[in-house]
Amino acid sequence: MMERRAMKRIPINRAARLSFGEMSGTHPCVVRDISALGACISTPYYIFANEFVLSFDGHAGFFICRVAWRKATLCGVCFLLRRRSPKFANDSSNPSNVVRLDRQIVCCRHP
Repeated sequence: MMERRAMKRIPINRAARLSFGEMSGTHPCVVRDISALGACISTPYYIFANEFVLSFDGHAGFFICRVAWRKATLCGVCFLLRRRSPKFANDSSNPSNVVRLDRQIVCCRHP
């Protein structure tokens, strides 16, 4: 099978929480693997939402996610950047933002 991901994912199998916009509370999940552009998430239930917030360490680090694929209780997500409009994290048309997995956001240039 040909690998279609832009970056290799790193297996982490780490507990995390999901937040779904208008629903109160957070919901448990396990991040099976992750890269700078996306992740594979395992939950005890099927995820119906197309976008949600994935958080680690009690919301100290979080990612805004859009579902790329679903299979039973697994889903693959792309990380989004939120400024004026939603963009995929791998959108190279304007390299003004860089999201790093060590929870730092570095701004390279201002429009």
